[in-house]
Amino acid sequence: MALVDETSNRIKPVLDKWSEIEARLSRIVVDHVMANPEGETPGFDSVEVVRGYRVIKCDDQFSLHFLTNVIGKIQNSREGLKLKLIPAGEIPRRPRARIWVPNMEFEASQLVPYLQAHNRSVPMTDWSIIKAEAPQRHSMYFLLLITEVSLGPLEKVENKLRFSIRKAQLTIFRSANPEEEQDEVDGAKQLLLGMQLDDTESEKGNQ
Repeated sequence: MALVDETSNRIKPVLDKWSEIEARLSRIVVDHVMANPEGETPGFDSVEVVRGYRVIKCDDQFSLHFLTNVIGKIQNSREGLKLKLIPAGEIPRRPRARIWVPNMEFEASQLVPYLQAHNRSVPMTDWSIIKAEAPQRHSMYFLLLITEVSLGPLEKVENKLRFSIRKAQLTIFRSANPEEEQDEVDGAKQLLLGMQLDDTESEKGNQ
């Protein structure tokens, strides 16, 4: 299952508060296991992030029911954050973009905040870096996970963003190109296969 904020349908609030959410979920699970030494125990794995969504794998149907019930108990983990679960097969495929910038010394994590500060007409709240490619002699390339809401504003500026003294061209990827899909999330394909989900069928279900 994937964890999302039902109030905004955005994923960044969940990722930003994941450590707090995980701590509260963990406390409930531990308390249940210790209070029921002879009872059925739930099992989970929550280390994966697929297309920007935090995924919690459930060992069995009991674990799924347990998690569904528990989510309702931590709705107030943050003011305005209302958590809900969606099947991992329904995780939407977000558009990606490749951007070229001059080869200058800066941390990759600084790229999106800088782009947002210099291009305020384009919403980038949920943008993230999928991959920072090896720098070339004079340039650096990044593969970005962007959002549907940003496509209109990007089109208005011809997919060009201000970056220092020039405008950086973005190449937008909308199709499920196998090579780009591998770049999108390392290990995502293996995760979906492990949950006996077919990525192609999942995509059809979202249409």
